[in-house]
Amino acid sequence: MPDAPAANPMSVLLDFSAQDLFASYQQRDYDAMSKQLLAVLDYLRDTTFQGLDAKTVHALNAFAKHFFYFFTQEDFSPSDAHLEHFIARNAVIANLAAMTEFGSTDPFVQILLGQSRNFLKLLAIYSPRNRLHVEPRALFNTNSTLATKWYFACVENYRSDCADQATLEKLRRHIRYEDDRMSGELGASHHTYFGATYIDHEHDYLVKQRINRLFQSTPISRRQIVNRPKAGKIAVLTSMWWPGQSVYRSQQPFINHLAKTHELVLVHLGHKRPDLDTSVFSEVRHYSASANASDLSAIDPNDFAMAYFPDIGMSIESLILANMRIAPIQVSNYGHPVSTFGAKIDYWIGGRDTEDPDRARDHYSERLVLIPGCAQAPVPITHPLSYPQLPDTPVLIDCSWAGQKINDDHLRRLAEMVRRVRTPVRFKFFPGGSILENRYLPLKKSIEAVLGAHRVQVFGSIGYETYMTELEQAHFALDAHPFGGYNTAVDLLTLRKPIVTLEGNRFYNRSTAYLLRRVGLDELIAANAEEYIELGVRMIDDVAFRDRMVRRLKIADLSTTVLSHEHVPAFVRAVDHLLAHHDELSRQPGRDPILID
Repeated sequence: MPDAPAANPMSVLLDFSAQDLFASYQQRDYDAMSKQLLAVLDYLRDTTFQGLDAKTVHALNAFAKHFFYFFTQEDFSPSDAHLEHFIARNAVIANLAAMTEFGSTDPFVQILLGQSRNFLKLLAIYSPRNRLHVEPRALFNTNSTLATKWYFACVENYRSDCADQATLEKLRRHIRYEDDRMSGELGASHHTYFGATYIDHEHDYLVKQRINRLFQSTPISRRQIVNRPKAGKIAVLTSMWWPGQSVYRSQQPFINHLAKTHELVLVHLGHKRPDLDTSVFSEVRHYSASANASDLSAIDPNDFAMAYFPDIGMSIESLILANMRIAPIQVSNYGHPVSTFGAKIDYWIGGRDTEDPDRARDHYSERLVLIPGCAQAPVPITHPLSYPQLPDTPVLIDCSWAGQKINDDHLRRLAEMVRRVRTPVRFKFFPGGSILENRYLPLKKSIEAVLGAHRVQVFGSIGYETYMTELEQAHFALDAHPFGGYNTAVDLLTLRKPIVTLEGNRFYNRSTAYLLRRVGLDELIAANAEEYIELGVRMIDDVAFRDRMVRRLKIADLSTTVLSHEHVPAFVRAVDHLLAHHDELSRQPGRDPILID
């Protein structure tokens, strides 16, 4: 492992010594070289630049020059343990190249391809950012365990890479690749599991099925859990239960209402946090795979009648446990609104107004349980509205899309709007936490390449109040596609910002349309890409139309529409129905949706 960073973290980069590296190389002390290089890579993983001054540019170029030079020396042969650490930092290395004059690692991949003993080094620096292509099957032919580690590690930049056309296509080819020899380290697999939907929402089920099978074949997932169910006792297994987090914001009213009539146990997944909301739970337990994956004392033994998972795929722990039988009834919901496609989850609680029952078998491996509304319950924002004075031009447009939702396909639709409008525009992007680990600058560059730097403002790391204030400083908003945003739509409508959305056939691209219909803004719902572009153009150029949408939203009663909790009791009725009738339901042939009034 690399040495601990210095007291001043920045000094790890600024004080990088090429002389020390040369000295270690001459002495053939490859482990010392590896520690020095990994220390800088870890600094770049833990620190995100939102701008580069001349000093930092020089330091990055100097480090990258020496790193790639020595890494591609044929006689540079670190221990396998150190090389595995380099493979785990595949995404960091790709971001390093993107922030320097090299742009990508293509020249160095080309050099390695001409060398012997290049396999482990190739796994460290070859990623979807490369324009050169290395056939994955050749990598698996060499060492399937390490190739599996690479397969998952190099997808971690999905949060920024979908914005680049060529990289998005390579990501899509990557996740579609199947190899029965995948095995070994699954620690980074949740990035691929979670990211697959943003990369290719029509084929994500292939990835999820594959990863579920991998987990179900491990000794941990095959472990038989001792369960003696107690009537009405439910475990809520989540890594996201604190105020402000998106899963919490759309699920907390459900859980609070459920706690009135059921005994709830919070099983917090991942590292312990001081800000968890534990107020309605009779007990709090913790499971951290990084601390000790085999320590299942949080769930074994247990007396849960039901295990409820709000956010499968957002942590490695959720994948481990969702592929085990913890309780006789296992349920999920829209915390992250995508089916597990093959984990050991029995039911999915969805919304009647955001699901197409005829597509249930295609969209869910779980049996769909439909309750009135959209099966979400918002926690209202606390930001006070200021109704700022906005300029006539440019028209300011909110694109409050997490980085993984910013894809080249949708950016091209915005570019077509720009081509058609008469009025100057500026798009405001809010990628949020996806810009960490130095994804910000590559993402910004990709967006600017499509829309023009003078037309975009890409925000880096900003606090909640700044975020909400900036959202207010816009004329209207555009929804992401194919993966829209429920919480962001609630925020924008609460701020009285109309949203143009492209409605699809799944919850994650129907929830904004549901909310718009609730407030009488059906006119802003597009049925296809051309309608979406035309609606965007109209909102930009037709001031009277835009003002009419704003006025209509200002007089809407949000408490009975967007912010309504009228369907919260239906969630509890759904849970009670499953608890009472699971044995009968499990014997029924087929997976027709279950309707709850």
